[in-house]
Amino acid sequence: MIMSAQTHLVHQFDEDLDELKHLLYSMGDLVTEQINNATKAFRTGDIDLAQSVKDRDAAINALEVSTDRCATLLIAKHQPAATDLRFVFGIAKMATDFERMGDQARNIARSSRDDIPEALIEALGKTGIVESTIKTVNLAMLALKNLSETAAVNTLRSDGDVDNAFKDGIKVVTIYLKEHPDEVEKALACLDLLKAYERLGDHATNIAEHVIFILDGEDIRHLRLDALPENLTKLS
Repeated sequence: MIMSAQTHLVHQFDEDLDELKHLLYSMGDLVTEQINNATKAFRTGDIDLAQSVKDRDAAINALEVSTDRCATLLIAKHQPAATDLRFVFGIAKMATDFERMGDQARNIARSSRDDIPEALIEALGKTGIVESTIKTVNLAMLALKNLSETAAVNTLRSDGDVDNAFKDGIKVVTIYLKEHPDEVEKALACLDLLKAYERLGDHATNIAEHVIFILDGEDIRHLRLDALPENLTKLS
């Protein structure tokens, strides 16, 4: 009878944990879709698509609330210990990062205008800011869904490409503004765009750091890439 009760509790815990994972994965998938749609809206000047991205931000916020509630109830019901507790806390923190990533997708959509010169959009595209950011976000999602330390470390490395592309993008906008001093609003929209992608890379990095903490209990926040523990620096 006691064993049956214990088995039931373990089964219930697994079900609750699966629900928590599902909420977070759904949130991450929606954020990724929002980033892709916002990017397309900016590149094409599709104002309707940009508006749909802004409208769907509420769905991401709702998922964050649901994830937080689910994590709180799981802790209260099961009082998980050690690795399980790290996992639940990690999910709650990652939900916050995904919510903020949703905000950045919305900011990209807000930067969308149908009058930004195609030459400027192309110049920004050559910096690789979009590709670098999406690669970093995808690596973070891979690290999360597979609990992969290798993908997590590669996320941290990939964010360096986002930072370099961001700096190149600032140069592009600065040159454009010098040549077109009467088009400040368009230049500011592009600066907001660049900032949004740079912040997306930062939040993807946060997710990777949470994955590493879940797996190893290593808090690597605020560490430089070259200062990571030896077991992590060997991963590729």
